[in-house]
Amino acid sequence: MERWRGKVAVVTGASGGIGWAICKELLNADMIVIGLARRLQAMEELKTQLPSNQKDRFFPRECDLTSLPSLRTAFHWLEQRFAQRMHVLINNAGMCEFFKLLDAGNDETLKQVIEVNLMGAVYCTKEAYRLMKKAMEFGEECHVINVNSLLGHTVPEAIPGCGFNLYPVAKHALRATNEVLRREMSEDKLLRLSVSRLHLGVDFSAIEALKL
Repeated sequence: MERWRGKVAVVTGASGGIGWAICKELLNADMIVIGLARRLQAMEELKTQLPSNQKDRFFPRECDLTSLPSLRTAFHWLEQRFAQRMHVLINNAGMCEFFKLLDAGNDETLKQVIEVNLMGAVYCTKEAYRLMKKAMEFGEECHVINVNSLLGHTVPEAIPGCGFNLYPVAKHALRATNEVLRREMSEDKLLRLSVSRLHLGVDFSAIEALKL
């Protein structure tokens, strides 16, 4: 992790759980971390728990991944604040609602499942890549990590009273998107692309990917 010291990382879904755990690990590695989430107040409260030498390196920003204007505003702020470049993107944000695909009245939520779990990661990667290209011009290494799920590899048998709806669809698509991006980025020798496997609890595989 030494080579990432002082570099700029963006973590989506940073207001709790795995996203916040990843933020703390990156801060422990002396990185500058921008946390993106809809719950700005939650991130501000978490920031107060950080050691004093980390608080000035954590920047919480409100961002709704289902809204392109909100997402682009967050990355525009980052571009202006950090000399037009960034180095690490961890697409961690996700949502899962346990209703059935065929249930009535869930159309808007189905759209949100796709927007958050798939399109949010796609649009963040597009914005990040634009800034990473600038960093690579200075010979700086970059890394995009997409946090996936076991449901991005398999769909389990039906569980009574529980539906997975479009969540595994979005996570399978995210894994396929990663392969498309890998091919598109093949000529970027300073850029790595990873899909991390999801563990119960803290997803340390995202951190492990940065150590490779």
